[in-house]
Amino acid sequence: MKIISIDQLALGMYVDSIPDHPKLSMVQKGYINDPSILGMLRNLGVERIVIDPSKSKRAPSAAKPQPVTPKTPAKESLKSELPRAKKLLSQAKQLQSRLMSDVKLGQQLDLQPVNVMADEFIGSVFRNQSALACLRLIKDKDDYLLEHSLGVTILMTLFARALGISGTTLHQLCVGSLLHDIGKIRIPEAILNKPGKLTPEEFEVMKTHAGHSRQIISSTPGISKVSLDVAAMHHEKLDGTGYPQGLKGEQITMAGRMVAICDIYDAMTADRVYHKGMAPTLALKRLLGMTPNGLDKNLVVKFIQCLGVYPNGCMVELASGRVGIVMETENRKPTKPMVKVVYNLKTHTHIMPNEIELERHNDHILKAIDPRDHKLELTNYL
Repeated sequence: MKIISIDQLALGMYVDSIPDHPKLSMVQKGYINDPSILGMLRNLGVERIVIDPSKSKRAPSAAKPQPVTPKTPAKESLKSELPRAKKLLSQAKQLQSRLMSDVKLGQQLDLQPVNVMADEFIGSVFRNQSALACLRLIKDKDDYLLEHSLGVTILMTLFARALGISGTTLHQLCVGSLLHDIGKIRIPEAILNKPGKLTPEEFEVMKTHAGHSRQIISSTPGISKVSLDVAAMHHEKLDGTGYPQGLKGEQITMAGRMVAICDIYDAMTADRVYHKGMAPTLALKRLLGMTPNGLDKNLVVKFIQCLGVYPNGCMVELASGRVGIVMETENRKPTKPMVKVVYNLKTHTHIMPNEIELERHNDHILKAIDPRDHKLELTNYL
């Protein structure tokens, strides 16, 4: 047997094991016959491979490292990606529930299904980022714990992609986001599921979840530093007023600064048992108001640019007197995205949903609105 680096691994080699990822079952003993496997291993952060030179079809010493670019999923229409994204979110909630159950029973986290799920989120965003972005706004206030982790994962993936982050680092950011609130399973249920605002004493207990997340994830075999930073730093603030460690300035990594923005934004826009979520446009303004003391101003600006003034899934009033849902914003003017018109404000009547390009219809957005003001449900149109 021989241990080689991931850069030396080539087609035709026989893999015996992956020492740094004992639970990685996607690649079992056998030949590397598909270039996509090489890219996947890199994305999962594999650095070393144990091969059997006697079985390899090509001797390792003669094999030239083959730079492999992971396949980028083909672009899909929003209509075709939405059903896949809905199924993905359902599966992700089941996984989150199972992970929390394992932790509650004192079992160690199994990272392998989390790695697979992270790649599924990344794939969906690359196929059509609007699908998950829209679905993130459909939430059940009684299922906040699970949906918040998924919401942060969606936002983190969109944000990282907009910043040009890809490959292994993007994967690790996504893994950390999926796991960032795992420590909440150690918070007493009376506090975790309280149907009202927490008292100062209860909030101090709730704050301990970040430390629990850090402890749980740091003891997980195969976890990366990037993923750990996401979980450990999602409540830290640049001025040192955050928790659990009260880190300041440069002590907070790029991953920690990014997830703090995503975490706050998702929390502000979510309905809870005891309060209504903010409109996305207002939440973005609030984020900017938290800079530069609490949040990184440069990153907040980039986050706003990533989501757009009127984010996907946001309901808006159009100059034509209709209500539309922002469906796609990529490569479009801020006030002229693709929208699905669903309601006539002049006649107070529902209209047949129809997707239109505002640029071509000489129409534009006036402002964001709360769908509940007109008894509209986003889930009915996606």
